[in-house]
Amino acid sequence: MKKQEVVRQYTFSDGTLVTKGLEKVAFMQRDKAEFEPYGITAELIEVLKDSLNAFAARITDIEALGDQSQAALVKDIKGEELRTALRAIMARVELKHGVNSPKYKKFGTDTLSLQTDAELNITAKRVVRVGNELLQELVETGLTTTLLESITSLNDEFTNLLINLKIEIGDRDIEQEDRVEAGNAVYTTLMKYTKIGQTIWESTDVSKFNDYIIYNTISGEPEETPPTP
Repeated sequence: MKKQEVVRQYTFSDGTLVTKGLEKVAFMQRDKAEFEPYGITAELIEVLKDSLNAFAARITDIEALGDQSQAALVKDIKGEELRTALRAIMARVELKHGVNSPKYKKFGTDTLSLQTDAELNITAKRVVRVGNELLQELVETGLTTTLLESITSLNDEFTNLLINLKIEIGDRDIEQEDRVEAGNAVYTTLMKYTKIGQTIWESTDVSKFNDYIIYNTISGEPEETPPTP
């Protein structure tokens, strides 16, 4: 069965979850004697604090996106290097046979600049294969086994960078899901404890009751209502 997409249970930012959470932990530590009868010990409050700090220390999506973007940039640079090398091969083929000849077309490089990464990989392999096949008649225009081997090396590097990019994308997706799950776990515990805090002070101390309120809004604060005209 396919795993369901994990959805955040809170609408405010992860940063707000941490700051609000640590603020409420401070109130819980202040009121630890009142929390004890509900089974919320000082140790459990400390565990919540540690969970909040650990969550704050997790890699953010901005960082993961940066790694992914860098991997894409390096891959694209190598792709252009490979295209340039392929064009140098095809310039030699053109000198010998012309661009409209069946032998030139056999290399399949007409749409080189428009090819996807996967297509470029296949094209590079084909150019090496056909180049070796026609090597003897293209020697006079400067085609050598060394040039063809350099295409293979560039293509191998390009393929490895393409795989690395796929890994970065996958790692980012995993980290995003893990972060949502971790945030939800912290949020669930925090809301459970703050609900107990509200119960403790509901009928005896309005200020302390308010200390334990967290609004599930973008800011974590109560929504502003426009003044009545």
